[in-house]
Amino acid sequence: MTEKEKATGPGNTFPGRQWSGRFNHKDTKDLLQLNPSFFSLDRIREKCWCYMGIIHPDIIFGCAVIHLGYIASAFVFGFDRREKRMIEHAPVFFPLGQAVFDRNPETGITSYQSLRGRLCLTHDQTITGKKTISADFFLPGRSIKTDIEVFDPEGGLFPMHFLTPMENGRLAFTTKAAGLKAKGKIVLNRKSFDLDPETTFAIFDWTNGFYPRHTSWNWACGAGTAHDGTPVGFNFSSGVYESGVLENTVWINGKPEPTGEILFTYDSRSPHLPWLIQSRDGSINLIFTPEGIRRAHDDLFIIKSYFIQPCGSFEGSIKTGTSLIRFSNLGGVAEEHHATW
Repeated sequence: MTEKEKATGPGNTFPGRQWSGRFNHKDTKDLLQLNPSFFSLDRIREKCWCYMGIIHPDIIFGCAVIHLGYIASAFVFGFDRREKRMIEHAPVFFPLGQAVFDRNPETGITSYQSLRGRLCLTHDQTITGKKTISADFFLPGRSIKTDIEVFDPEGGLFPMHFLTPMENGRLAFTTKAAGLKAKGKIVLNRKSFDLDPETTFAIFDWTNGFYPRHTSWNWACGAGTAHDGTPVGFNFSSGVYESGVLENTVWINGKPEPTGEILFTYDSRSPHLPWLIQSRDGSINLIFTPEGIRRAHDDLFIIKSYFIQPCGSFEGSIKTGTSLIRFSNLGGVAEEHHATW
């Protein structure tokens, strides 16, 4: 798929862009028109995060490094699907050198370190998209350790890149990939999960941009195998990109297919009940059944964050072109998030 532009409505001076494959830029500074001055307010207004998730029949794992300029945080969680047990860490600190975020989704290091532990995500596009997840968080009864390698499936997987206009003439960039493979080990306390690449899938979300002070969204992402054995992955969101380029994408056999607007129907007061996730054009019809839930309501004065993020399984169908893909018990996560940042 070649890079293409999409107009976003009357009065927009910048048409959004989306393309698949290589990033093809040194970093995001020029793409986002970042002011390079040390005294620029861009340094505290830009948002950066890198999320990586692992989907396995026995465990769903997720982690992220978040850098907001004036504050940094990370989270790591592991949900034991057999024992229905969630272990998580989510430290937040003002950045004093403990967070590193290279502005390139294909190369470099994204890391966070605090007294509670460390998280390091590496990216090396020169080796078939190889990425690594190294985490070590330690509190009594809540330890999480990982040694994971993420890589392209046989036949490759093409990530999608999106550059879209936001309010006040600013821009946001994000890279998404769902359906990567993974191998290695996750240890929750003393229980070890060995990741067989035949049954282990990975999700990648890398974002850098300028978002409104008050931002709300829904998100869903999953990966696995359809009933007929076809590898499938997807990334859907609602509430944040509708005025620009939608990041909604389905990967079939590693090839991305952009989709239209997505509707999330669920009871936010009872997020443990099934969620309905559909596209306006009827091509996406999914039911998400939560198995475990992460949630937080943080008020740190300058930033506030409320979210619920269940992990569980998807079932339903996705239509692309003349093909109808059906699946069940496909693992992933869904989310409702309200941020003041």
